[in-house]
Amino acid sequence: MNRIAFINLSTQQVMVKDIPEELLRRYLGGDGLNAYLLFNYLPLDTDALSPDNVLIFGAGMLTGHCDVSLSRFQITAKSPETGGFGTSNAGGFFGPELRFAGFQHLVITGKARRPTYLWVHDGEIEFKDASFVWSKDVYETQQLLMAKMSNPDIQIATIGCGGENLVRFACVMHGLKRAAGRTGMGCVMGSKMLKAVVVKGSQSVNAYSPERMKDVFDKHLKQVTSTKLYPVISRYGTLTIFAIQNEGGQIPVMNHQYNYFEAAEENLEDEIFEERYKTKTLACFSCPLRCSHRYRIKYGPYQGVWGEGPEYYMMAGFGPMVGNNQWDVILAANDLINRYGLDIGSVGGYIGWLMELWQRGILTERDTGGSNLKWGNPDAIMGLINQMAHNEGLGGMVGQSASHAAEEIGKGSDRYLYQQRGLMHECSVGNRASRATALAEATTNRGYDHLRGRVALEFFGIPTEALAKIFGRPIASDFRAWEGKPYMAMWQQHFTTVIDSLGYCKFATVWPGSTGNLTYKEFAETINAVTGWDVTPQELMVTGERIWNLERMIVLRETGIGREGDIPPRVYFEPNKLEPLKGEKLDREEYEARLDEYYELRGWNKDGTPKQETLARLKLDEEPSHLI
Repeated sequence: MNRIAFINLSTQQVMVKDIPEELLRRYLGGDGLNAYLLFNYLPLDTDALSPDNVLIFGAGMLTGHCDVSLSRFQITAKSPETGGFGTSNAGGFFGPELRFAGFQHLVITGKARRPTYLWVHDGEIEFKDASFVWSKDVYETQQLLMAKMSNPDIQIATIGCGGENLVRFACVMHGLKRAAGRTGMGCVMGSKMLKAVVVKGSQSVNAYSPERMKDVFDKHLKQVTSTKLYPVISRYGTLTIFAIQNEGGQIPVMNHQYNYFEAAEENLEDEIFEERYKTKTLACFSCPLRCSHRYRIKYGPYQGVWGEGPEYYMMAGFGPMVGNNQWDVILAANDLINRYGLDIGSVGGYIGWLMELWQRGILTERDTGGSNLKWGNPDAIMGLINQMAHNEGLGGMVGQSASHAAEEIGKGSDRYLYQQRGLMHECSVGNRASRATALAEATTNRGYDHLRGRVALEFFGIPTEALAKIFGRPIASDFRAWEGKPYMAMWQQHFTTVIDSLGYCKFATVWPGSTGNLTYKEFAETINAVTGWDVTPQELMVTGERIWNLERMIVLRETGIGREGDIPPRVYFEPNKLEPLKGEKLDREEYEARLDEYYELRGWNKDGTPKQETLARLKLDEEPSHLI
């Protein structure tokens, strides 16, 4: 079952290989093995939209097995948004079904002569004409494919018109809302004329010890469902995070000008969503958390709009970030973005940026085609989403240019565009008052990234002794203090990397700040029951470090950007304007010193490059090794 299919769209040839155990032990699967395959198979100086770019679908090494929340899969390529390391993760049912169809990874190269979808089923891969779904949105595409194949149980990863029109931040969608969102993986699919990957399988993923696996599952299920987080997340999903972030003064408002959104009070609340809009609760494969929702708008100008979601990410990015306090607008925008297959993080960030440029008089009606980009204007929000997806007007220019849009606009507009490594800063994240989280998110390999860098455990005032037990060294309890935070940042980065390589959902782990959830110890229990290995938590920590360093090698090879890419945007060094964290900011000199400490812990040079002895210790000094 641990097999890779190498697929050439230009020649319609497929080659299947078994994954050597040595590679699985070194890189696991998912994110880790994807990074290895990209580093080994991507030709030097490849344009991200060239047929030579390598598009990799990878299920986690444990995805599809019988443990809680093992649903995730990773999509990786050179990013058309940043020119660097492109990768994104999604849940649902696609990853497990890929395993049931006989494959752990798909490595896709070339470009199809016409719109194509891949039909992956029980060890076979077929090239199918997708002309009948080209130009269809994400929802329609999946409905038509299910009808075409007379099977509602197939699982589909597809692009919408965002990917077809080569929007630099187009994503790959699965179901109604599961998105491999950041870094433009949908744009890469579109450049290859690949509309969808359809999977269905009847094969099983077998554990080395089924009895041991059952015991592990029972233990982990009880563990995850016994936490204080469980009843909250299983009812409200990630929406419950909104009030915590807003009331704590850590939410980006009007393109990071403010850190608290008073207009959200009594308007943007999870209870309001549940009472007025929610119609159903859903879960991913093998997940007890059930954190997803279906919704329908019953009244008003968007009456009849329905969809799945939203997450906190959407709620914050299309609420405070763009000056909007109306649930209807958030939900209608969520529907459009999902149908078009666009990345919420970049779309929300760019709309917020354009609205600030309007506020400051840098943009006028002459630039916008007559649109009024005042804060919270629903017509402007919907209009810009439509323009981005269809490559029209001001929004279309942004969609094709991404962070280079500031060069097109000029007039000092770059001062208000917050990006790292070419990736738009996330529209829902504002952590300038934190220390471990700001450092960890800023030093991630694809650009500012809460999914790899958020250190939720620093925000709960956990006693120093308890933090020392988790991290193995003294850590300051106050999230505004620096003691131990560079190590905390590095630990979290390795931890999230292992999560994405195994296929777990982060919300079943300690990542969201729930100390009773799964960690390295539980991961090792599952791996050993599945494989018969004798992996230790310490070995997994080193594996996370190895993968992280390999990803940094990809970044350096493709972009040459080291230390300068590890500095947060300018606004992080400016004080918050509102309580309860008024005046809080990062000190640039202190940040640089702590970045040096972080590099030293990593065994890197001060320019952000790994030292040769570090690469040798992690067995990376001979990469690319072409072990497969």
